[in-house]
Amino acid sequence: MKKILSLLLALVMAFALVACGNNTSNTGNTGNTGNTGNTGDTGDTTGTSEVPDSIKIGVMGTMTGEQALDGENIQAAIALVQQELEEAGGLQVGDKLVQVEFVFGDTEAKPEQAVNVMQRLINQEGVVAVVGPNNSSDCLAAFEISQAAGIPAITNCGTNVQVTQIGDYCFRSCFIDSFQGQVMAQYAVEEFGAQTAAVLYNNGDAYSTGLQEAFVAAFEELGGTIVANEAFAGTDVKDYSAQLTTIMNSDPDVFFLPNQNNMVPMIVQQARTMGIDCQLLGCDSWDYDFLPELIGVDLCAGTVYTSGYSNGIETAQDFYNAFVELNDFEPGFPSAMTYEATWIVLNAIQTAQSVDGAAIRDAMAATDMDLPTGHFTFDEDRNPIKACAIVEYDENGQRVYVTSVEPS
Repeated sequence: MKKILSLLLALVMAFALVACGNNTSNTGNTGNTGNTGNTGDTGDTTGTSEVPDSIKIGVMGTMTGEQALDGENIQAAIALVQQELEEAGGLQVGDKLVQVEFVFGDTEAKPEQAVNVMQRLINQEGVVAVVGPNNSSDCLAAFEISQAAGIPAITNCGTNVQVTQIGDYCFRSCFIDSFQGQVMAQYAVEEFGAQTAAVLYNNGDAYSTGLQEAFVAAFEELGGTIVANEAFAGTDVKDYSAQLTTIMNSDPDVFFLPNQNNMVPMIVQQARTMGIDCQLLGCDSWDYDFLPELIGVDLCAGTVYTSGYSNGIETAQDFYNAFVELNDFEPGFPSAMTYEATWIVLNAIQTAQSVDGAAIRDAMAATDMDLPTGHFTFDEDRNPIKACAIVEYDENGQRVYVTSVEPS
């Protein structure tokens, strides 16, 4: 990812001497960055001289608990960003290299804990921006705090549509549930000829509920029939036999499972054991290379899911290679979105040449840059305008990129 870093730095270099090590050879490649529309005067008058020599950026996520694998991906993505910054000597902001410290906070997938973490990061640590949290329910609770404080926050995986509606300091690097649900419903109808569908979702989770609502609305609008729309309550549920019996008796063409990754293996195993053999449809929480091992490669084969990232996307190859070399495992949706969210924040600080919350917010809203998943801009609600990838688990349990669907 050295190339991406050097390209980003090239946009804001106002001086010829920059401590970029081996990256100096790329400083003239400004025409290929896609960021040139985001490097002009934003109206901020604080000046680079008022940017401190070091800044803190908060990183929130499920570092422990049932969604700790997301936390592992988040920390691995930040490690890659840290490596890139160290190789460059810091973040180039105008005429100075600024040292960046990432301060982590564990939400444990508990909204009340997410509020506590956000308060600590802002009031005690003095962060200038926050990346995360990754859980929609945590975002809905914690973003109220950052919005009131005037601190920009960008979730990597909080896809619930209400997250950015909290206020103008709230952003996301992932797509929203309505788009993801629509894409999967459309793919089910067009590619599998599905006329009937079943859904099993967690009604205690904003992420799961939002996806369920979006899929059902889109599938019915396309002329399909939802023959079973079953719910369970909370993360403590381990037995889904009652809901799965209803789904099996409804005999759907496709079965949509918009659930967190820690629940997916058990649901799929129980469904297949009971004899539900229809096409399985997943969502971005399925984007992990370990899932086939937990579910069983034979049970997982042929399953398709939506994601904001795929290792097969051509523009993601540099990111993929650098991530694997550093972390020794493949990146998934949370790690890719964390990486992109972090660089959106860093690019905004470079553009604004300020650590003022409003200046960073305005620069983030004007983001226009190339990232691993492709070209990135925000809409008026601070949701990304980006494509949705369709990924399939093949007969060997490998994730295979199928296609991308652009937002309409």
